[in-house]
Amino acid sequence: MSCASRLAWASSVSLMALSSAALSLSGAARAQSATELPPVIVQSSAGGADASGPPVTQTTAGPVEGYRALTAASATRTNTPIEDIPQSIVVIPRAIIEDQNNLTVAEALQNASATQGTNPLQTPAFNSMYIRGFPAEMLVDGITTFYNGGDRDSLVNVERIEVLKGPNAILYGGGTGAPLGGVVNVVSKMPTDRFFTEFGFTFGSYSYLQPYFDFNAPLNTDGTVLFRMTGEYTSAGSFIDVLDTQRYSFNPTLTFTNKTDTSLTLQAKISSWEQQEYQGLPATGTIAGDFRLNPKMFIGPADTPVSYSRVQSLTATFDHTFNDIWSANVQARISKTEFRELAQNFTAGFDFAGNAPAEPVANWNVLNMALYQEQKEATINASALAQFNVGPTKNKLLFGADYSRVADNGYMYGDFNDIFTLGYVDLLNPVYPTFVAPGPGVNDANVISDGENTYTTAGAYVQLQTSVWDRVHLLAGVRVANLQIDNVSPAFDTSSTLSTTKVLPRIGAMVDLFKGLAVYASYSEGMKGNAFVTYVGAPQPEFSDQSEVGLKFDLGAGLTGSMALFEINRTGVPVFTGMASESIGEQRSRGFEADVLWQPNRNWKVLANYAYVDATLMNDIAGVGTAGNQINIVPPNSGRLWVHYSFDPGPLEGWSVGAGLYAASGAYVDLANVYETSSYYTIDANVSYQRQNFKASLTAKNLTGEDYFVPFNYYGGRIAPGDARGVYAKAAWTFQ
Repeated sequence: MSCASRLAWASSVSLMALSSAALSLSGAARAQSATELPPVIVQSSAGGADASGPPVTQTTAGPVEGYRALTAASATRTNTPIEDIPQSIVVIPRAIIEDQNNLTVAEALQNASATQGTNPLQTPAFNSMYIRGFPAEMLVDGITTFYNGGDRDSLVNVERIEVLKGPNAILYGGGTGAPLGGVVNVVSKMPTDRFFTEFGFTFGSYSYLQPYFDFNAPLNTDGTVLFRMTGEYTSAGSFIDVLDTQRYSFNPTLTFTNKTDTSLTLQAKISSWEQQEYQGLPATGTIAGDFRLNPKMFIGPADTPVSYSRVQSLTATFDHTFNDIWSANVQARISKTEFRELAQNFTAGFDFAGNAPAEPVANWNVLNMALYQEQKEATINASALAQFNVGPTKNKLLFGADYSRVADNGYMYGDFNDIFTLGYVDLLNPVYPTFVAPGPGVNDANVISDGENTYTTAGAYVQLQTSVWDRVHLLAGVRVANLQIDNVSPAFDTSSTLSTTKVLPRIGAMVDLFKGLAVYASYSEGMKGNAFVTYVGAPQPEFSDQSEVGLKFDLGAGLTGSMALFEINRTGVPVFTGMASESIGEQRSRGFEADVLWQPNRNWKVLANYAYVDATLMNDIAGVGTAGNQINIVPPNSGRLWVHYSFDPGPLEGWSVGAGLYAASGAYVDLANVYETSSYYTIDANVSYQRQNFKASLTAKNLTGEDYFVPFNYYGGRIAPGDARGVYAKAAWTFQ
């Protein structure tokens, strides 16, 4: 079955002085006020914002200096200066998303080292998001979204994206446990106490059209009831034949606050995605073999019905400050997600990956397949935070507990007789048989996989952050985590249960060597179950640990950033050994990464990152791969450079230009390391104009028209062409 993987209290002293009229929240899932402040210069702990650099704007997710977020909550669930956190965390604020005119979350994630987003061509149920070589998960406001349902790539409601690297079971254990490679936490826009409305649209290549709106208003005169709603609708063709996408996302948010110590925020989400299911291309005929297939080909009949993913959710967040020391947060979410996936899958017999043809020269079998799936998720997270000083120390002591339950029911059907009765399809000159969606009572459809599964996680944690003389920053925490998976297969009359409890530690330390330069080291552990894995015997968890050392710097003249060396180990990785899986896999990822910003003045913004990731199999597994083989999907080398310039007042006032390059080395398609893509690069460019209540931009993606292929995470790994050249225009108006 297609398997999906499925952000307190304080800012700096100067910011608190500036925001005395705003509500300072202790949100465990986010750190944001109910009042948006005007642009102000605030002092960071590493020496502060340079008055010659970009102004610091207070957003509902925290202060941002140009492209540089000064605080983040994803790593600690407290609003902590990034330079005080002994772990790698990269924040992609709204300013970057706007200047680059990012169209998808995956595109925005190129601005974080060692991070890959899920290919936008892919059905939302599939996850190919990787951090540091291992699968990562997307969270929204600190809560797991499990299957990334609905309009996964919508950016209309995104205030920032925080990328936390490595396993972190202390704070994130919902769904099926702690994410392996890390967390991509999407932080939502929140209501403010001033009225404004923005509406606009983006249009461009391949019939791309995306109207959107952002409406914000206080609902009473004293600003204690605040409302904001964002929404967008996207209709787009594709450089891939046949594909036509229709998706939307609407996000109403209501905040009740007394503007001093208490708030309740209700967030709803209604989201949908529809598109023909794209299954990629075989490696033979694209990057291997003696012939070449049409890279724009959609495999399957042109009239294949659309697949869809829909989600509805409601999130409630309650914050209360008791006194100068204690504050509390409770956050809860309920959601429902539905999937339908329909495809005429190409195979080589019963080899579903089908990277080589079943018959020479270019003949593949086809098999009609259908997946119907539904998830109901309930999550609650409660925490209490104490902030106090003892002697030369400043302390934040966090107590928390969480509970998550996901009921996941799904069935995958396929008529195995299709392999023999539908015959071969020559993909050089394809003529596809009629698609008939298999299911109960349809031809001789087989249940390929089914499950009425429940994933339950529960845990309690305590975390202490201590700064000594404002030069030594210590972080220590421990979580007692319980993971339970109940698998039931009605079709195969089988059931199994996993229930395990483990103590998971986290520890880190950072030392300021001198003003603007600090070194750190950290260690953390995780535990995770694997959805939709049929085990030999009872399901088993897999375990992970990460060791990391690095440095963070603020060297003046707007030069800031971080560098890190890391190692992540996985044990108990499920491996398919014939009829079912066994927890025998061992994998390791080692590497180096760097994220750098240079903002020397108000005109220039330069972003650069680079990552080297060596993710390998650590043991021989017959029929799968050999120890030393590289993990598929992940490029060993990748990097990003983006330069943006805003013109001073004068003849070109309001104009800005930007250009960037993203490059990656080739990556293996399969764990056996038989097929490998080639390295590639893309160049983007943007010109923008903004004056008073109007803004417009023109953006070119893959400006040079580079032709390249990337691994595609579908049935063990296939191939997909990289994004073609495209040009997109955006216009928007704001009223306040």
